[in-house]
Amino acid sequence: MANFDLILLALIAVFIFLRLRSVLGSKDGNEDNRNHRDIFNPDPMDEDNESSQDNVIHLPGSGPQNQQNQHPIPEVNEIEPVGPVQQALAEIMAADPNFDQHGFVEGARGAFEMILTAFAGDDRETLKNLLTPEVYHNFESALEARKAAGETLETTLIGIGSLEIIDAALENKMAEVTVRIVSEQVNVTCDADGEVVDGDSNYIDTITDVWTFERDITSNSPIWFLKATQAE
Repeated sequence: MANFDLILLALIAVFIFLRLRSVLGSKDGNEDNRNHRDIFNPDPMDEDNESSQDNVIHLPGSGPQNQQNQHPIPEVNEIEPVGPVQQALAEIMAADPNFDQHGFVEGARGAFEMILTAFAGDDRETLKNLLTPEVYHNFESALEARKAAGETLETTLIGIGSLEIIDAALENKMAEVTVRIVSEQVNVTCDADGEVVDGDSNYIDTITDVWTFERDITSNSPIWFLKATQAE
């Protein structure tokens, strides 16, 4: 009788396992690729459209074009461009079907955070991958001056209040998009002894930056490089 009970329990366990697998599915080894979300492209690729580009980290606007209603609510207050700016964006989209306005905004947000972090941490390799040579030279000069003074910078990005595309242009093969970014930051500069020489760790500063990104639309590279920066 005991053996019969054990057999019955085993059959029940197998039945439950099969039912759970039919409902939950089973792993096939590709879940990580399917669920990996590109920080510069808020939309995951459909399984039917997967390609070798799944492992590429795209920079602003480089992801596949999607319908507007497929985008989640932006993490920042995205202000819709109008007039000539919208017309210029349409020209860029016509020349580069992979360009996506909303994806670009999310990408610019991610690039903004990465560049701030890299500059504060003296991460020159990251900066080289995101800046044009001219802008990188300016950043490098500032980094060298900070290093010579024995100072360190700590930047904390509290949040981005708004991000607005304020200008765009397409000249020959070069596309440019300019954004105005309003953010809240805490910036503290310390000397070699750890003493604060600039900034206040208890003060949140509201900063407005105007950044211009550019990309050669005939290039196989998806990267939009930071071409110019300006504080307002």
